[in-house]
Amino acid sequence: MKNTEKQNKETRITFRLNKSELDTLNAKMAEAGYKSAGAFIRDYVANGQVKPKVTQEIVQIARELMNLASMINADCPGSELLEKVKYIAQVNFRGLHDRQDFS
Repeated sequence: MKNTEKQNKETRITFRLNKSELDTLNAKMAEAGYKSAGAFIRDYVANGQVKPKVTQEIVQIARELMNLASMINADCPGSELLEKVKYIAQVNFRGLHDRQDFS
């Protein structure tokens, strides 16, 4: 169901979960990067799967990798490249560490 126009959500559905089921739902939402249970469930119902959300850490790492590629193309010294790689590793570790704190 790939619709490019936004549709109003007119129908409401309510269902009950036990604690274990709610914990599972919250864990799966967090893993996929969703903040809204409604969006998570709608994506699953519409597509049979959820779309992983792009986190701010991933965007930052992508930018840094593009910057690193530019540095390589510009024949920057190895020491500068190494510092950039270390920085990217720190950003990645910090993002990974932050995500583990919420699990």
